[in-house]
Amino acid sequence: MNESPSINRTPLVISMAVAILGFVLLVLYVRQFQREVRGGELVELLATRKAVSAEEPLDEQALFVRTLPEAYVEERHVLASDLPRVLGVRAANDLKANQTLLWTDLAAAEPGSSSLSSRIPQGMRAITVEQGTRRALAELLLPGDRVDILLTKPKPGHESTAVTVPLLQNLLVLAVGNSVHASYDSATTGRSSSVTLLVTMEQASLLAQAKRGGEISLILRNANDLEINEGLADTDDSDVLKLEERERRQRKALIERLD
Repeated sequence: MNESPSINRTPLVISMAVAILGFVLLVLYVRQFQREVRGGELVELLATRKAVSAEEPLDEQALFVRTLPEAYVEERHVLASDLPRVLGVRAANDLKANQTLLWTDLAAAEPGSSSLSSRIPQGMRAITVEQGTRRALAELLLPGDRVDILLTKPKPGHESTAVTVPLLQNLLVLAVGNSVHASYDSATTGRSSSVTLLVTMEQASLLAQAKRGGEISLILRNANDLEINEGLADTDDSDVLKLEERERRQRKALIERLD
């Protein structure tokens, strides 16, 4: 009786192992890609479940946990792990429902105190910029708004040519003039060209240097817009004069009807 030749299973086992390894690597790559697209790992932050009035103490019923990609998380956001530190702390101003909680939303001073330093989170700084003759926007700003900053100054090596640089983004307005309250009813709010911003030490140094021989413009943004636009190009006269460049930038604009 003839015996059938033995089957060499080694190539089959190797093929299956390679296929499994390839599948695992593919899954890992897809997960990594998804994390990068959404801005990194999700971070748990505190947000308001309901509207909270100024000077009202925060409790667990007023707060819930919201997740945000780590690329959009800043030092002024209150982490979910910091819940014990904020329970019982009064709100510094009126808070809307479903609003991400910031350290600047918490009153660190005694009721009725208008101390600006009490509103600055540890590790952060406050710096004042002057709008000069461009007061129109400054008159509309309120503490609690967020702004971007453009710097316009002579182009290095080409003193006759000006260039506008996107300098900083998503800075919190701490005060307008000498008012730290988010209200139009103060005589000082909206009557000053000076705006005080919450910044890091590095951002403060950058702003201080930018003010030397340059003109600073503030751009108001939605208070809930936390996105930082990467890779923004400088703008010079050629961008303004070239029709194709103007059309390119116009195509990127999303125009929505204001209610």
